[in-house]
Amino acid sequence: MNSALRRAVYPTRLALGAVLLWPALVAAGASWETDPYELGSGLYFPQQELRIGGYADLHYYGLDHEDKSFSVEDMSLFLTKDIGARWRLFSETEISEALTFNGNGATTKNAEAEVERLYADYFASTAATFRIGRFLTPVGQWNLIHADPLVWTISRPLSTAAAFARSSNGAMLYGTRVVAKDDLDYTLYVDDTRALGIGKDDDYAYGSFGTAGEATPLKNAFEHAVGGQLHYHILDDRLTVGTSFASYQLENPRQQYRLAGLDFEWRAPLVEFSGESVYRTADRPQISSEYGGFLQAVVPLPDKFYLVGRFEHFRNAMPNETDNIRTIAINYRPVPGLVVKLERDDGTHKFSVTPSGWFASFAVLF
Repeated sequence: MNSALRRAVYPTRLALGAVLLWPALVAAGASWETDPYELGSGLYFPQQELRIGGYADLHYYGLDHEDKSFSVEDMSLFLTKDIGARWRLFSETEISEALTFNGNGATTKNAEAEVERLYADYFASTAATFRIGRFLTPVGQWNLIHADPLVWTISRPLSTAAAFARSSNGAMLYGTRVVAKDDLDYTLYVDDTRALGIGKDDDYAYGSFGTAGEATPLKNAFEHAVGGQLHYHILDDRLTVGTSFASYQLENPRQQYRLAGLDFEWRAPLVEFSGESVYRTADRPQISSEYGGFLQAVVPLPDKFYLVGRFEHFRNAMPNETDNIRTIAINYRPVPGLVVKLERDDGTHKFSVTPSGWFASFAVLF
């Protein structure tokens, strides 16, 4: 294990052992028979009320004017443990860039292990659930389902990552209420990553192409945050519209920000449309506002192929630039949980933020 991976793994072992191994040890004497397995659904042990799943993906980066490379990009493990009717424990641990191949051979120097999620849920009622621990920040929809097998493109829109921390550490209240005969999902949360953060959090603002933010090492990890989200489902759940809001202090640069966001998803008979937008301001007037969004369309093709097109416009504060990004992709999804992608990204933007090039991936949700 190289030094970078060792530094990331060791601080998380105590937390993982206490929260996740304990339920398994308690159930060690019971039968370990499993329910029938389906790809993408995880392996369920009914006697232990324990589900084991995860995902893995292999990426190809054909960046313009750069050496081509392959990367075992993500290896994630999900553990879900029910305790009675009201409590549930969940964890997602991940090793990113576990192995990279380029013109100089294979390397593990960029490997990083992270506790992506680690929380306990208490189901107080049908309309209210309390969560405490480390969870994905509820801004938009992409950040909550960002795993490669579950999204349509390899690249991640800037508006889903550049302006806020992807993970939070604290407490959350969420649930669903019926409003005018349709479902309204709500989420409220508070974050104190400075006191409750698990392990070392390298939440780079620009790191979705394997560059790990090296040229623009802005870190979006929260120090403190408070926020919420609403999603309203209408037209028999074919249309979802949402709004997000947050006030937070980032680790680097250490500054107080306020963010507002909008998102939607519309599943029409022959096409799926979606989009997200965010607007962020800082307390210090010399820091420019950061704003932008994307529109994306997905068209089903014969034989389980899908055509994906996306356009994004984003105004960065640091570096001070405006990015217009065009993405075209083909997905092949032969069975649920398995996806192959080929993608081309281009536009007017700097390499360090959103590089142009060809990308491909093979991903499996197990």
